Amino acid sequence: MKRVLKLVAGAGVAVGVAALLIWSFLANRAELAADAQSDLPVASASRVRQAANGETVVEFSSEFQQRLGIRTEELAAAARPAEAVAYGRLEEDPARSFVVRAPAAGNVREAAGQAWPEVGQNVADGSAVGSIEPRLAPTDRITLGDRLSSARGDAAVAQANLAAARTELARLRTLNADDKNVSDRAVQEAEARVTGAEAQAAAAARSVALLEGSLGSMRAAAIPLDAGRGGQVVEVMVHPGESVEAGQPVIRLARFDRLLARVDVPAGDTVAPGVAAALIVPLGYESQAIRSERAGLAAAIDPKTQGQAFLFRVPDPSFTLRPGLSVTAYLQLPGQARQGVMVPRVAVVHQSGQTWVYVQTGANEFARRRVNLEEPGADGWFTRSLAAGTRVATTGAQALLSEEFKAQIQVGEENPQ
Repeated sequence: MKRVLKLVAGAGVAVGVAALLIWSFLANRAELAADAQSDLPVASASRVRQAANGETVVEFSSEFQQRLGIRTEELAAAARPAEAVAYGRLEEDPARSFVVRAPAAGNVREAAGQAWPEVGQNVADGSAVGSIEPRLAPTDRITLGDRLSSARGDAAVAQANLAAARTELARLRTLNADDKNVSDRAVQEAEARVTGAEAQAAAAARSVALLEGSLGSMRAAAIPLDAGRGGQVVEVMVHPGESVEAGQPVIRLARFDRLLARVDVPAGDTVAPGVAAALIVPLGYESQAIRSERAGLAAAIDPKTQGQAFLFRVPDPSFTLRPGLSVTAYLQLPGQARQGVMVPRVAVVHQSGQTWVYVQTGANEFARRRVNLEEPGADGWFTRSLAAGTRVATTGAQALLSEEFKAQIQVGEENPQ
């Protein structure tokens, strides 16, 4: 009997363990299934569809448009003169640069109370940038010494001649006063000789003083080094303590209120040389297109582009542009004007290296269309890709682009197992 009870108890325990194992397996399987379900891509109602013509259309309800602040604007007709497009870069205008040169041979010194000019520093008109301590070469000193000796000799001869002339004049005056022993004419001639001797003596004395001053200039005060015309320092060729020769360049200044734009028409295109003006658009300053006058044809053709080269004067009152900056030039040509529209700059979005706008095709629909931006304006771009009266999204255009590409994003594993 006891044996039977033990067998029954053991069987009950075995059944309980088996039931516990089965329950644990089923619970673990349910948890794995839930995890697998959570890893599946999140499904959301897409607002993006493909139209029959292949355009990508984004649908937003009126409430959602208000929430995102999407606004549209009707494009107005615009006209632009016929033009050709050329490319180039800004150059320094030689007429706006000035070189400070050494007025004499000597050593360069800083101006009292101020540092030597540095690149980028602005210098006012007529301001002193430094000074030159004059020096004379040995040959110059020898030459001046010889000339000074000759001048002193000439001055001594002139003084002797003057003394003799005065003595003769006094003698003749005495004889003339003593019962006219000599004529009045003889006295007058003697007076003339005295006057000439005095002039020669004075000239000889001035020559001696001039030569003595030249020799003494080796120890004279420094000669100011002035900037006759101011500007920004763009090059420093000499520094304090260095020796310079007369006329040697010391500092180069430039003014950037006006630059030159050298532009090259693409090879194979021809533009009449009589073009008088152009719209210059510096790289990075598309909203600041500058109306420029032609300065003339460039002196040489660029061997890389092999196209017509023009020079235009580019005014820059803001002093922000610098030589070397790339520019696009729209050369105005005679002929029939181009008809198109002005697209606001805020309506343009960039994707895949191209420019697009979202055109409102329905109350709640916006289609993305590619536009060719031909010429910048004060508030946007001129284009012939769209017709007048077309409504495009201005505020919120970037939100439409984000919504379009959000539909392509998958959350979680691509191929859950």
